Amino acid sequence: MQDLNWNDLRYVLAIARSGGAHGPAGRLLGVNETTVSRRLARIEAILGSKLFQRSEGSLRLTDVGHRVVERAERIELEVEAVKEMTGGTKSAVAGHVRLTSIPVLINRLLFPDLKRLYKAHPDLRVEFIAEPRNLSLTKRDADLALRFARPDREQRVIARRIAQLKYAVYGPSGRKASPLPWITYEDRMLGLPHAAWLHQAVRADGGVASVVVNDSELALHAVKAGLGKSLLPTFVGETEKGLSKLSGGEAVLERELWLLVHPELKHLARVKAVIAWIEAVVRGRVRT
Repeated sequence: MQDLNWNDLRYVLAIARSGGAHGPAGRLLGVNETTVSRRLARIEAILGSKLFQRSEGSLRLTDVGHRVVERAERIELEVEAVKEMTGGTKSAVAGHVRLTSIPVLINRLLFPDLKRLYKAHPDLRVEFIAEPRNLSLTKRDADLALRFARPDREQRVIARRIAQLKYAVYGPSGRKASPLPWITYEDRMLGLPHAAWLHQAVRADGGVASVVVNDSELALHAVKAGLGKSLLPTFVGETEKGLSKLSGGEAVLERELWLLVHPELKHLARVKAVIAWIEAVVRGRVRT
């Protein structure tokens, strides 16, 4: 019987993190799709169990597959820790970090300062996952998360509030507030404070929203296109060209910004570097 090794488990993790797709898994590993397929067949033969099964046109983890992935992720963390402990990386800060957040925070807060991070750490790369859903850090869908709400279900994460984001009403430059219709969010998002605030504002005006969106980045573009007014973070409104503040000096809403990290990743040099960078960016851009 052949032995299972760490490289085999890397293939399993890559396939799982690519949603069962061999092509994207191959790109993560730097090999072609055929190699991924052959390697998976070899691994399943060694284990004598199917790790993935085809369902509705895609591959999904079996019960055994889920257990193998869970243990492989623990091994991955230990391998990474050994590399850092023994200087097994090209520099003190090297490798990839997966960061998830909503598009407006990535595009308007982090991207403008990304060159500074890469200049300080040339061997570091951040993979940004712009996703309104809360991806799981415990399942290693991402290493870090920048979110508006403190986690209540993911207990195995370290969460720290890093800012209090202020919101104001903005419209296109040169337009008065009164004739502008509202740009608001779809009803299924009413559990979110900014969406609820806009819903009440539309009702108070006795009108109908001109545009309904599901993302703050879309609301920003709709305002800049002259389609109406909406609620936006002030760090965006104060720096984005083509906007005019319509709600006066005080913030109309505030939301907490939280930084989340998997507890077993917090000691890694590359993760600590990205955390320090995010905190510095927030301190420089967000007025508390």
